[in-house]
Amino acid sequence: MKLHFLYLVGLLLFLHPIIADGQQPASPLEASYRQHKKLSQAKTLGLQWEPLGPVVNSARVEAVQLDPTHPGTMYVAFGSGNLWKTTDNGLTWKTLFEDQPVLGIGDIALAPSNPDILYVGSGESLKKARNFTMPGNGVYKSIDGGNTWKHCGLDDSWHIGEIAVHPTDPNIVVVAVLGHFWSTNKNRGIYRTEDGGDTWEHVLFVDEKTAANDVVISPSDPNVMYASLWENNPGITGNNSAIYVSRNAGKSWEKASNGFPQGPEVGRIGVAVSYTNPLKAYALVDNKGQKESAEIYKTLDGGKHWERTHTEELMINSVVGWYFQDIYVNPKDDEEIFGLGVRMAHSTNGGRDFNLIGGDVFHMFPSDADQLHLDQCELWINPDFPDHMAVGNDGGLYVTYNKGKSWMHHNNIPAGEFYDIAVDNQDPYLVYGGTQDDATVYGPAVEWNPKYADRWQYLWIDAWSGGDGCITQVDPEDPNTVYFSSQNGAARRKDMQKDRSVSIKPKLPKNHGGTLQYNFVTPYAISHYDSKTLYHAGNYVFKSENRGDDWQLISGDLSNSSQAEKQSFSAGAFAESPIKPGYLYVGTDKGAFWATKDDGAKWKEYSEGLPNGYIRSIVPSKYDASRIYITLSGINYDDFSNHIYVSEDGGKKWHKIQGNLPNETAYVICEDPKFEDVLYAGLLRGVYISVDRGATWSLLGENMPIVAVADLEIEENTSDLLVATHGRGIYKTNLKPLHKALELGLPLKKSFLFDTPSVKRPWVNDTHRDIDYNTINKVPITFWATKSQDVNIKIYNEGEELIWSHALAVKEGMNQFRWNLIIKKQSSPKPYFIHYDKFIEKGVYKILLEMNGETLTGTLKVEEGSRPKH
Repeated sequence: MKLHFLYLVGLLLFLHPIIADGQQPASPLEASYRQHKKLSQAKTLGLQWEPLGPVVNSARVEAVQLDPTHPGTMYVAFGSGNLWKTTDNGLTWKTLFEDQPVLGIGDIALAPSNPDILYVGSGESLKKARNFTMPGNGVYKSIDGGNTWKHCGLDDSWHIGEIAVHPTDPNIVVVAVLGHFWSTNKNRGIYRTEDGGDTWEHVLFVDEKTAANDVVISPSDPNVMYASLWENNPGITGNNSAIYVSRNAGKSWEKASNGFPQGPEVGRIGVAVSYTNPLKAYALVDNKGQKESAEIYKTLDGGKHWERTHTEELMINSVVGWYFQDIYVNPKDDEEIFGLGVRMAHSTNGGRDFNLIGGDVFHMFPSDADQLHLDQCELWINPDFPDHMAVGNDGGLYVTYNKGKSWMHHNNIPAGEFYDIAVDNQDPYLVYGGTQDDATVYGPAVEWNPKYADRWQYLWIDAWSGGDGCITQVDPEDPNTVYFSSQNGAARRKDMQKDRSVSIKPKLPKNHGGTLQYNFVTPYAISHYDSKTLYHAGNYVFKSENRGDDWQLISGDLSNSSQAEKQSFSAGAFAESPIKPGYLYVGTDKGAFWATKDDGAKWKEYSEGLPNGYIRSIVPSKYDASRIYITLSGINYDDFSNHIYVSEDGGKKWHKIQGNLPNETAYVICEDPKFEDVLYAGLLRGVYISVDRGATWSLLGENMPIVAVADLEIEENTSDLLVATHGRGIYKTNLKPLHKALELGLPLKKSFLFDTPSVKRPWVNDTHRDIDYNTINKVPITFWATKSQDVNIKIYNEGEELIWSHALAVKEGMNQFRWNLIIKKQSSPKPYFIHYDKFIEKGVYKILLEMNGETLTGTLKVEEGSRPKH
């Protein structure tokens, strides 16, 4: 939250009168959410998802607020990873916004007069065409610290930049609505409510291309408000980007003109107002007329006159000033300001001179990141003790108590924004994934225990403690050779033993004459037929037969579609047939689909019948060489519909296989490795399964939050299905019980206890005989129930002695209970006794499952624990 003239826009009050909740067009997210909930309630395949983390690299924070009356209470909103709260200074966290139609959050605000009252502006404020800029459906309000929520309307806002709450009346709220990012709409600008969101006034509006980015209320005179508008459609700058001021509590507004920059190159603007002087305000401007330099302007007369505060260039933006542009004032000294860009600028003399804030960084869990991460999104300053600050940036949440000399990085929240996932062929295997600006990480496929650090490591990390991690591939014959990439096609090959990597990014041949273009996440792949052969796809496709040392061009410019509306920038997906050498497929960011049957000698376009979306996933079938599955995302074009297609003739004809799926974005699809008719799809809110090749679908599994699924991978040796989410890290479940059920025939006609895998006890450290709780393995006990009922699980040792039992309620269908192997908790009143858990001993045990008037039996083998390999 934060805080110009001669142009009266009070007429807008007439043009945009009071509107009641619900009068705006309903967000399409609400209808698809109802469809999702219906499938969730009807699901019968209740396999349990295991959260793997990671947390070492944290994730991108969009907004952060602390309770000034209890600074140990913090709220942090991840761009697509929910709203989290701690009441113990960040030792433990819980999610607050789990069961809502929206994923993205643009801002959060605590009422200054009552910090238990929260407002959430849904829909990310970051405008970036990367398929995961999550939209919202308006404003939400909580009056109990986030335990319960009420939707307060503004459904058609889609993206919200800022929320400002009156300093003494929590029902007076002003909201900066960004609107639709990639299309025009009228429901954007500044909105105001006096009844806590029951009704809204549209008090500032310019046109359907101009958003409201920021708004602040003067703490010393709430009648004075400052707001910034941003012309951001279709570009990021425009003549309508400007500062406005209100002197009557937001009822009417005037535009700044005297001394403030104007023109087509003015972009995003942040505003801040003095806590003690309503006439003194600052603005941080992304002025492209200044190239990469940001500008700060100040007014001392309530916005009538403005002047630039500095003569030197303020190099905090690079070329991405549209990403941030927030500015803040020290509550106790209005000459001290902080400007947020790629770096954080700090001035103690009203903006004449600046230094960059860095400082020493410490972590909740060990991490190789040693810098304050780049790309600052929001700053909170303690109004009573301004040395205490919290910043949210692309690396997560950082808290300082000495004004940035040192920071605590709260990397203990599993909110990773992954783009892809890969596994190697080791035993046990390792998982790899690239994330949004938090590098690429790898680690074991074991459940993360929130009390302990994860066992993940950086595959690479840039000098600024981050970097965009995109696609990762592991040589199937040599796990020591790993390929990874950052944004825009920057691929590298790494020797894991030597810990060294080399660039393998292809280039067009000299004198080619064309322009090579790459999407942010550039597809590339290792050939199914020769692990030394790689393919790399921009608007041109390249092939290497020596692991990327040399490349040959094997296509023309595939961005040139035969359909005008499918003229593209570059490739969004690439795939090679697993059963037909030379069969290659490319999908572009505007829905053009290309195929070759001769390894690139001749390409043909097969785009007829496909929407103009971003093709993210191509799956040539392993069962039929003519069958191809694809998914397309429309988020970059304000289209949130479901687009899953199949072709049975190599792309000549395409058929939608949405079936009964929610009409929400589909990101990825994959085939089951054992059953031809079984498909898995990753959508905006989870993983779905079809057992009839897309005619009908069910939501798969329990214990995964509602979150966008970016990628799926099946590790075939173990039958583990791994999920890369964009907002909640990585999950896995094992498909063996499902495969058995498919063999028996779904749905099962009678109760059934599936085979229980052997499990290892936790490892005991031989030095001091302590249980290593980070090695606890939970054993899945899986069974089919013919109806909803109560069941009892009992474990007997070889002497027929009952050593553990558990009662639970189950639903009709497949159920799974994951036991942590603890048979009882030891305790004693003696002062030196250590309280500990008693785990089951090594041996072979009998499982009894009492259900539906019958008893099913199985076997559990428990092995001795060992030190983790990874």
